[in-house]
Amino acid sequence: MQAKTHITTTLALGLPLMSLTNELTLVNVGVLAVGSLLPDIDHPSSYLGKRHKMVSGVTNKAFGHRGITHSLLGFILIGIIVKFIQKQYLTDRIENIVFWLMLGYLFHLLEDSFSQRGVKWLYPFTKSGSSFGGKFAFYKTGQLSEYLVMGFMLCLLLMEVRLFWLGNLNRLLPGVVADMLKTLILKVQDILNSY
Repeated sequence: MQAKTHITTTLALGLPLMSLTNELTLVNVGVLAVGSLLPDIDHPSSYLGKRHKMVSGVTNKAFGHRGITHSLLGFILIGIIVKFIQKQYLTDRIENIVFWLMLGYLFHLLEDSFSQRGVKWLYPFTKSGSSFGGKFAFYKTGQLSEYLVMGFMLCLLLMEVRLFWLGNLNRLLPGVVADMLKTLILKVQDILNSY
């Protein structure tokens, strides 16, 4: 999936969640978007890879594309590193940025799970990727199938922006689902903030 599709899809999935917890801010939206690009730091031609050549080159040489950065182990390691950086250098006023960054990261992995190559969730313990899309519900990067996903997610995102503008974004999700998601998000944030 290309950077623009990752950002659009992640924002379309994440904005309603931010709205549920009254955390829909420009900083959180930006952090969510960066998180959606972070796993591709292992690819020198990616958006972040071109801007951070040294990190990208080392990561790519050591693990290859869709290696450790596209796994649960990578997700956990990046989360620990980011939480350490936040504790050392950032103010408590933006305590939930680690959550939104890592949610963007997780969305990226889920999005890539619907690609033809899938994701190596259990890397380095297994080298095979798993694709959630089965035989029919998958996309190929840069092909029509990805552009269809991009178009759908862009329409969804524009609808969400309009609902937010009208003050109705919280009504996008049914009440019980919204309450469950809000409770889950707040519990995870509490756990993250306790470290």
